[in-house]
Amino acid sequence: MNQECNVSKKVHLRQCHCFNLRQVTLAVTALYDKYLQEAGITAQQYSILWHSKELGPLSITELASAMNLDRTTLSRNITLLTKRGLLETLPSTGRRRLVQLTGQGQAVFAQAYESWQQAQQQLESRLGKKQMSQLEDLLAQLMG
Repeated sequence: MNQECNVSKKVHLRQCHCFNLRQVTLAVTALYDKYLQEAGITAQQYSILWHSKELGPLSITELASAMNLDRTTLSRNITLLTKRGLLETLPSTGRRRLVQLTGQGQAVFAQAYESWQQAQQQLESRLGKKQMSQLEDLLAQLMG
């Protein structure tokens, strides 16, 4: 990103904290999407794969709760990842469907993890470790 672009973004900051946070979220998501493009997934899809890997088979409702996402939005993404063979649904009792990573999903996740680490390093290099830690503390306060 060139200096001119950085300056123009500063000029466009608004008094509305919500607007500014949404703009930052879009910029950070675009950064991660750029790095994850090599693995063929988006930042949102990476997060779904990560949660599925770490938490094991979960129902869509449980996964939505763990990710603090709307169930309908999550279901659309799960459908896309299932069609690509990265997730699969397992039969369960009643209407409950369990979601888990497939072997192909694990391979894509492993590839994406390297790209994710690069995005993490890029973001940290912009702020530095101390400011990144401070930002994480502030975000935790806002989410709490």
